[in-house]
Amino acid sequence: MESFAEGKLYAIRYEERSGYLYAYVQGREDSMEVSMAYWAEIISCCRGKNISKLLVEEDFETDNTLFDTYELIISGAELKIHDIKIAFVDRHPDQTKTNLFGENVAHNVGLWGKCFSNVKEAEEWLLS
Repeated sequence: MESFAEGKLYAIRYEERSGYLYAYVQGREDSMEVSMAYWAEIISCCRGKNISKLLVEEDFETDNTLFDTYELIISGAELKIHDIKIAFVDRHPDQTKTNLFGENVAHNVGLWGKCFSNVKEAEEWLLS
């Protein structure tokens, strides 16, 4: 398990891979507050490194509600991240319904992202 910085409810490990940035984020419980914080941190890292392709692998035992997922995606659109191609992998298959809902909302607001069940497929799509 990654070490958690003091006061943070999640940990992120970054890897600059060939052609994209990989971010592995994990925590005990996901929530709107946690998701907003880690996505803002990851997007800030992308902006600082001029990254246009991002693969996020998430590992939280709990899931956001559909309403929180909607609000999170709308907030992402407001951050003007339309120029970042995002592949998203969740290590918990029981959260697929929420993730696919988020993918649909993202497409409806012009974001460039897709959900996957494994990193290999996500990477193939991201680099295509």
